[in-house]
Amino acid sequence: MRISYVLWVSLLMLMSCSSDDASQTTINGRVQRALNGVGVADHSVTVMTRKATGSGLFSTIKELDRQEIVTDINGDFSVDLESDQDAFVTIVHQGDDDYSGTGIYTDYSLDELVIIEVDKYIKFKISITHTNPFDENDFIKVGFFAGLSNVVTTAIENFGIDNTYIPVEQLPGGGSIGPVEETSWTGIDVNSNIYYSVPESATHFKIRWYMTKNGVHTDGFSSDIPYDNSEINSFVFDY
Repeated sequence: MRISYVLWVSLLMLMSCSSDDASQTTINGRVQRALNGVGVADHSVTVMTRKATGSGLFSTIKELDRQEIVTDINGDFSVDLESDQDAFVTIVHQGDDDYSGTGIYTDYSLDELVIIEVDKYIKFKISITHTNPFDENDFIKVGFFAGLSNVVTTAIENFGIDNTYIPVEQLPGGGSIGPVEETSWTGIDVNSNIYYSVPESATHFKIRWYMTKNGVHTDGFSSDIPYDNSEINSFVFDY
């Protein structure tokens, strides 16, 4: 009994020492619009502390702590996480329906103020109408051209024929490609809406189109589409 008691006390002491050795650090940051520095409220950010262990081929990254935090009314956030002297901060920022995100791990030092710059999305509703058809082989494919900016297609509505759908293709060596839903149509009765989200930092706001009528292939760009970043901007592309 005496030995068991001593072992139990020793275990409690070790656990206490381990707890005392653990430290915490406060991570401060801000989510703001890249265009004007205005803070973005109610934005979710995942904050982690991590550290590298080992070296060379045997090196690994160990996660010490993580927490998902929401920015305050000014776009600021602050969170206490477990850490140590060799740790660094990692941020994962996904964005949402209204603001862009990176969706990747970005590293910062422990004492660094974390600044996450985002783009507000400008939203467009592009209506595709076919008022001068030739025959059932008519083809149209459109995309939103925004320079080097990443454009998100958020929805497609069809009131006539369906847009092109390419099912999953199984590869001979394993794996697969697709499925793919294209913003293209083949036929006469085309009456559709495409919804796009475009970063406000984009340098162009145009429709890129490819068309086939009567066996003749043509392509081009629309003029710049006017927009208001506080509403869904409508534009009709009639071919």
